[in-house]
Amino acid sequence: MMSVSRPSLREALHRLEDQGLLEQIQGDGTYVRSIASSSVDKAFEDFFKHKDALLHLMEVRKILETWAARTAAERLTDKELKTMEEYLKEMKQALDNQEVGHVPDANFHNTISYATHNFLLIHLMNSIYEWVEKVSYEVRSRLFKDHAKFENLYRQHVAIFEAMKERNPDSAYNAMLAHMDYIISEITLFQQSE
Repeated sequence: MMSVSRPSLREALHRLEDQGLLEQIQGDGTYVRSIASSSVDKAFEDFFKHKDALLHLMEVRKILETWAARTAAERLTDKELKTMEEYLKEMKQALDNQEVGHVPDANFHNTISYATHNFLLIHLMNSIYEWVEKVSYEVRSRLFKDHAKFENLYRQHVAIFEAMKERNPDSAYNAMLAHMDYIISEITLFQQSE
C-alpha cells in the first residue's frame, strides 16, 4: 500500500475536518464537504428570506432527487442499501415515539445521492444538505401533529427504499416523484394557511 501509519492517517483526517474540508459522521463514514458551502451559506440565508424559497428549493430537489433515485437504484451498493435501511428504521422510531425525525430523513436522501456515485450530484447535494435538513424539519414538525400525514410520509420513504431494494429505476423514480410532489403540496398548504 502507501506505507502510512493509521495514527498519521487519522491525524490528517482530523486536520482536514478541522479545516472544514471533511465531515466525519459517526457510524457512517467520512465525506468530502462542499468547497463552496461557506461561500454559498450567505447567499442561501438571503435566499431563504423570500416567501417562495422553500418551494423553489423543493423544485430543485424534485429535479435532482428523482434522477438520483432512478440512478441510485441501478448503482447502489449493498452497504448503501443497508445504510438507507438504518435511516428508515430511525424514521420509524421517530414515528412511533412521536418525534420529528428530520435528521434520519435528510440522511436517507443524502445516502441516495451518494448511491448515484456521481461526483457532481454528490457535491451539489452536499452544498444544500443543511437546507434539505431544515426543510425536512419544517415539514416534519408540522406533519407530525397529524399522525395520518406523518405515517404517510414514512410510507413514502418505505416505497422509495423498496424500489431501491428491488433495483428498479422506474419504481424508484416514481416513488421519489410522489414523495417530492407530496412535500410540495404540503408546503403550499402551509404557506396558504399563514
